[in-house]
Amino acid sequence: MASMVLTFDIGTSSVKAGLFERDTGRAVWQHREPLPSEEHELAAWESERWVRAVQAAVDQLPTRTEISAVSLSGNGPTIVPVARDGSSIDESMLWMDRREQRVPGQPSFFLPKISWIKHNAPDTYDRTWLFMTCPEFIGFLLTSIPHTITGSDEFSPYVWDDAGLEAYGIDVEKLPPLLKPGEVIGAIDRRGAELFRLPAGTPVVAGGPDFLMSLLGTAAVKVGRTCDRAGTSEGINHCSSEPCDSPTVRSLPHVVPGLYNVAGILSSTGRIFEWFRRISRQRSVGYERMLREIVATGFDHEPYFFPSVHEGAAWEFSRGIFVGLRSDHATAEMGRGVVYSIGYAVRQSIESLKEAGCVVDELRACGGQAKNSIWNQLKADITGVPVCRPEVIDAELLGCACCALVGLGEFPTPWDASVRLVRIMDRFEPDPARSRRLTDGYERYLRAYQRYSTAIREVEEAGF
Repeated sequence: MASMVLTFDIGTSSVKAGLFERDTGRAVWQHREPLPSEEHELAAWESERWVRAVQAAVDQLPTRTEISAVSLSGNGPTIVPVARDGSSIDESMLWMDRREQRVPGQPSFFLPKISWIKHNAPDTYDRTWLFMTCPEFIGFLLTSIPHTITGSDEFSPYVWDDAGLEAYGIDVEKLPPLLKPGEVIGAIDRRGAELFRLPAGTPVVAGGPDFLMSLLGTAAVKVGRTCDRAGTSEGINHCSSEPCDSPTVRSLPHVVPGLYNVAGILSSTGRIFEWFRRISRQRSVGYERMLREIVATGFDHEPYFFPSVHEGAAWEFSRGIFVGLRSDHATAEMGRGVVYSIGYAVRQSIESLKEAGCVVDELRACGGQAKNSIWNQLKADITGVPVCRPEVIDAELLGCACCALVGLGEFPTPWDASVRLVRIMDRFEPDPARSRRLTDGYERYLRAYQRYSTAIREVEEAGF
């Protein structure tokens, strides 16, 4: 087999792995290793769960694979308290964990969690040698070299920097040094080789946060391009030449220096669909069959599904409700309400980006949802925007491959690798007639959401 780069994406619901040809960047093998979890575990869990999943993925590698480099991405902001021997001191705080102690004006996503540990679990804080982020923990076990990855110098305050550490009162010696995507971390040492059954001496190259790697993996690295990254959460990530000051979108430095990632963040879209599969006892039913049955129910507006009825982010799954259920409604109609709510969330994010000056002409879809052609077409019809599907749908894996190839000297920068290696496979154009009907449904949905959420708040305030 030709020389390959091996990449991993350490997710919330699974660990994904991929092999890419060193000379062409083409994917020759991909694997998804599920991470068993229950709903109550989606705030904190033992970090060894990721280790076992990576080991299981490595066991599935094709025989006689020649690996030139390894690179990783992962979820965040997730914090792993690590002992000097590489074991975890306590459960990892996942990105969905709301425990934090935030200092106003400080942008770091990670330091508020460490601060919470310092003030509420001082024994864990004192016993921790280093606080690591999710994929970097696996990278450390491979190489024994502590590190954390930042997208760029401009991105570093959102990880941690000297000003943030001083403001939070966090001991600098408890945090690893920062590296950038494409930099070589080190080589797999004897411990890493034994733990993960990978060749000792193989270079490990810095990838980065999953959402930044998805920008590389969809080539959303040119001004005006937009990546729709959909997993447990979802982000509509627009590449901009300048930051955006708007309360309805999040503006961060891009993985490409000098550019910015302006995004609408939907914290629970994939989680909502998985919840519905569970409560409707359809976990064994394929996505395509579910979507086919949902689309066959037509364009009726009800039942509505509102993921949340509290003040704040409407698309965060918290105390959601169905409205307008009738006796002739069944699983497919309820699923339609759930799926439409997700599509409407994406449309609202696109409109928020437009109001902020970031016009979305097409979506480059990636992640689990993008694998389903019915859902891609429905999303195009709901939003009125073409949906493009790249050859490698798990874009984080290709983004890491871009970084690995930079580390091997095949490309000068991750940008160069991205624009060369990303290939679009399919394009789903909005159907004008369906888009008109779904636009009507979207407007009805927003009006209904406003009425029902207001009514429920009034009832709660009255003490009922």
